[in-house]
Amino acid sequence: MKNCILVLSVLILASCAHPTKVPENCDKGKAQAVQSGTLKVNGTDIYYEMYGEGEPLVLLHGGGSDIHVSFGRGISTLAKHYRVIAFDEQGHGKSPASSRAFGFENTARDIAEALKQLNIQKAKFIGFSNGATTGMYIGILYPDLMSKMVLGSGLYSRKGAPPQFWEMMNKATLASMPKELQDAYVKTSPRPQDLFKMFEYDSTRMQKFKDIPEKSIRSVKIPVLIMQTDQDVATLEHGVHVTRLLPQGRFAVLPGPHDNFIGDVSQNSPAMAQASLNIMLEFLK
Repeated sequence: MKNCILVLSVLILASCAHPTKVPENCDKGKAQAVQSGTLKVNGTDIYYEMYGEGEPLVLLHGGGSDIHVSFGRGISTLAKHYRVIAFDEQGHGKSPASSRAFGFENTARDIAEALKQLNIQKAKFIGFSNGATTGMYIGILYPDLMSKMVLGSGLYSRKGAPPQFWEMMNKATLASMPKELQDAYVKTSPRPQDLFKMFEYDSTRMQKFKDIPEKSIRSVKIPVLIMQTDQDVATLEHGVHVTRLLPQGRFAVLPGPHDNFIGDVSQNSPAMAQASLNIMLEFLK
């Protein structure tokens, strides 16, 4: 079997002690962007921030989220190793909503065009949640753009999540959106009154979610780390299955819920935030 599967459960805490990777207190300070701005991309405006220097590393945030909600606790550490380029997708964070169609493939095309405008020809990628699904589409549509990719807590087929998840998405209302995500949008967006539009973008995208064909996943030839938690939206079986489809797939599991990664929402679990950074950096180097 070509795939090497790493199942890391409670023992994952041991990785936090690795002396050459992440400082003991994981990104308590806020990194300072060396460049930021808005790009005109495929009929919409896409906001980006850039940190550090060296080999490019692109960050793709989760649904209902933004750069700093998904990656705020990890950016300064990642920027010690890479030139980090992070984007707010259409209608999220500091990227305004627009009348243009919204979806995973559109976001993938936006990121590819934005990187072209920034003169980035090849990069490593980290995607979280919906950003991981977008990352898979980038790997399929733009194979020459990537050298390695970490996909955290992503979904790639409807059967990858239990039926209750899809029932919940079909009944979702703005009131069911986590308050911390609502507050982050209102604080960050140039148009806080568009909160409901952002909610509509994400809820509709999931309600209309279509499976990524397995043939397309098999076409992604670069090394890919599929990463999730043992209480994630995606089932462990889904993570293992997708890993086995990838010619150079690897699999890592951390204990905890869906958001137990490196973003600000993981602030109550710094050990897991640090452990996830250790694993990502080890894989990407």
